[in-house]
Amino acid sequence: MEAYFKEINAKHRIRDPLYGFIHLTNAEREIVDTPLFQRLRRVHQLALTKYVYPSAEHSRFVHSLGVMHCATLILAGVMDHKRTKIDTRPSTQLVKTLRFAALLHDIGHLPFSHAVEKNWLQGLRHEDLSKYIIENYEPIYDIIDKEDVSPSSVALLLAKEPPAKYKLVHEIVSGQLDADRADYLLRDSHSCGVKYGEYDFSRYLQIFAAVESGDSGHLSLCIDENDLHVAESLLIARYHYNLQVPFHRTRSGYDLALRRFMKDFSEYTKPFIVENNQLIKVDFDSLVDLDDYTIMERAKKEIKGKNKWAPYLLRNSHMIPIIDTSTNSEKGQRLFKTLVGELEKSDSFTLEEDYFFQEEEVKIIKSVRSDEIPIGENGIHDPQFSVMLMSSEGKGRQTEFVDISERSWIFKQLTTKEPPKVLRVYVTPDKEDDVRSLLSKLES
Repeated sequence: MEAYFKEINAKHRIRDPLYGFIHLTNAEREIVDTPLFQRLRRVHQLALTKYVYPSAEHSRFVHSLGVMHCATLILAGVMDHKRTKIDTRPSTQLVKTLRFAALLHDIGHLPFSHAVEKNWLQGLRHEDLSKYIIENYEPIYDIIDKEDVSPSSVALLLAKEPPAKYKLVHEIVSGQLDADRADYLLRDSHSCGVKYGEYDFSRYLQIFAAVESGDSGHLSLCIDENDLHVAESLLIARYHYNLQVPFHRTRSGYDLALRRFMKDFSEYTKPFIVENNQLIKVDFDSLVDLDDYTIMERAKKEIKGKNKWAPYLLRNSHMIPIIDTSTNSEKGQRLFKTLVGELEKSDSFTLEEDYFFQEEEVKIIKSVRSDEIPIGENGIHDPQFSVMLMSSEGKGRQTEFVDISERSWIFKQLTTKEPPKVLRVYVTPDKEDDVRSLLSKLES
């Protein structure tokens, strides 16, 4: 590990509660000091989760530093793995490209992280904005370019289908068991004071090897079957984390109120020009000032004008969950659908004014159904969607490569069945009694 830091001259250190120290090069430190990156200090990692777990005050800034560090640890573990059989080690340029991509993977996050991006970016995601920033924001572009690294190559590591030569590092940044998940599960759990997202991190860093993929000779990540349980434990941790942190019913209620509040202020979409599902232009001067604090200041202003939704953002009020169930419960599903149907028919209740409903998948794995996953060069599922496993169950006990779902019951369930959905009906406090009365009639 230290060899990589010496190779890229990472002589700066930042204290971190998870890793002790995070190392940075001069160029990385310059990127961190740009106004757009500093903006991430003012974007909470978990939006309004702090209203559920008071210590969840950490930002996208610290997470981005953590992902860069974690990606480097994973790469070092890959190169040291006994099953990695390659003659050359990663070039300095490749290591820099990986670290720049990991550092900048979330630079496109908007206020309160995921809550408003779909609306403000007209269907695009923060990854699209991150790629645009890397390739078009001059202060960051110039820093990367001076390091003899292509900004376009850095942006490609955040794309869904990068060039084959970047396959290995892409999987480290944007794969099924990537550095992003590895960091946020531990960091968010630590900051919230919960155990749901914890897993064996030191063991996790040792499970990946690199193998040549198909006839091209390009490298891909794979896992030894003896380490299967470690990969499974990460998924289990994410499942429990998702249910208890981002999908916590109180936090979801605040998300709904936040989206409804922002719906009335279309001016926040002006920095982004989108045409034909592509970002055409971004006003970087406006984006620098667009953070959680901007929206909170607006809420404090609007609450004086009796805005209905501003009190929710300031935690002076909260949504009431009338139904909280999931697709795991047939009875719960029936009641959810019945109540939503009755509310939609009623003249007494208005959607997104008096009531909201949440019907959302609790995704554990970046995947479509297994029969829809593209096949990679090696004849198994593309590692972007699945994971390649080294097995010794081949002919004559020779090593063979199989999709991890063929050996793991947990991965198989996640890639062959629809993920569960949370099903919730929320109402504003003034409508609680009326909707509870309606629900009682439906249950009788």
